Amino acid sequence: MKKCKQLLAVAVAVMSVMSLGACGNSGSSAAVSSNAGVELNSEKAEQLESAVEDVDWGNTELANTTLKWLAHYDINPADGKTEDPAIKLFKDKYNGTIEWVQATWETRYTKLASLVSSNDSPDMFPSGDMDAFPKGAIAGMFQPIDDYVDLSTEYWADVKKACDVFTVGGKHYIAVIDVVPDLVCIYNTTFVEEHGYEQPADLYAAGEWTWDKMREMAIDFSDVDKEMYGFDGWWWWHGVTHTTGVPIIGYENDQLVNNLENADILKAENFIYDLTKANVKYPAHLNNWHVRGSNDEGTIGLGQGLTLFCPCGLYEIEDAPANTELMGDISAGEVMFVPLPSQDGSEPYMQSRASGYLLVAGSKNPEAFAAFMLCSRVATMDESVKAIYLSTLTDDYGWTQEMIDMREECYKLAYEKPVFEFGNAISQEFSDVYANITDATSKTNGDEKTWAEVISENNNGVNYYLDDANKQLADVAAKNQ
Repeated sequence: MKKCKQLLAVAVAVMSVMSLGACGNSGSSAAVSSNAGVELNSEKAEQLESAVEDVDWGNTELANTTLKWLAHYDINPADGKTEDPAIKLFKDKYNGTIEWVQATWETRYTKLASLVSSNDSPDMFPSGDMDAFPKGAIAGMFQPIDDYVDLSTEYWADVKKACDVFTVGGKHYIAVIDVVPDLVCIYNTTFVEEHGYEQPADLYAAGEWTWDKMREMAIDFSDVDKEMYGFDGWWWWHGVTHTTGVPIIGYENDQLVNNLENADILKAENFIYDLTKANVKYPAHLNNWHVRGSNDEGTIGLGQGLTLFCPCGLYEIEDAPANTELMGDISAGEVMFVPLPSQDGSEPYMQSRASGYLLVAGSKNPEAFAAFMLCSRVATMDESVKAIYLSTLTDDYGWTQEMIDMREECYKLAYEKPVFEFGNAISQEFSDVYANITDATSKTNGDEKTWAEVISENNNGVNYYLDDANKQLADVAAKNQ
């Protein structure tokens, strides 16, 4: 869970530019469980206040100013820390407070269901883990936001397209505050140069950052006898698959879609299988199921020349130097990242997360939910707020301008060419099936399977689960129309 704790240093800082993700066995980067972050000192607080002078805050007299937030982490500031911009705006403009309804990662859904059924619903639940929709709509745990949040206003213009993805019967379930890149390919520029490879950032800029280039470098770099591997970390194969623009389980027109037999998915999975057979992936099964020792983030090898690529969340490098030094000296330009490559060097799709909130069914305070959504979007949109965080990356964390520019590129891809995966958002039973499917071509313990085998063994079962979920979605759609 170390990854969970690290990310809050970003999340509480500025919600507009964070990399929220998931924690647990569902797949990628982390949500959060402790409090830290960039502090809004008096000067920065004044900048924030000046930046939002022209916002139409609507009715600021809330009948109930307490918003109940259920999650496995608290978004309130810890003692001695100041609020992130969205929470500060909610407090300043609406006298609002957020009450954390505590749950663990394992119990958050059972607790939510219990509270909803006992007429004691919290108000708000996170969407960034990408496992709440459509599962929560089917189960009646969440309600549409349309009666309370006006998505037609200017404050939602740049995320409206993303909000429109998470609908049933024309009703929206996720207030998407930000679309964030899920995985980037982190590498150490010094060792890339020492091995005579072209820098991936240069290849990307030239439109030459391809699967073949990545494969060529990873195979050449890997040396099992020297414990050198082209890839480390848990999720590189997810990122490669989604550069095709196709999720394994998609969602279109109120229905879940099985893409196991998609031709582009087949190409990606065959590529992953061939890399796995070439022994380019760090063998976690030989190391107590840890990646590169006991560091679950898989970044230890980057700074020692033992790992070439570590696809991971941006939270890995959006951190203080003391927590990133194992990757190399960021301020000296040793650490860099790019999107995962596309098959042909064209602009890739970006595996992305809809960072935002769901309105819980039976919420007693949807008006406060709407107010906090406005505060969150204002904080996300404002360039002055963004500048506060970016200055922290450069001034405190040692980021180079090249890194800042690439970060902007990754966020641009997340907004313009996102791939949202729904494999973990159907049921816990299906999540287990989905995990076995997505990991099948990348296993390093001899259990790897070809994608043809995966389809043969799983396609009928996937269709069974999706057919059942789609029948229930049709019922929800009919009620919402």
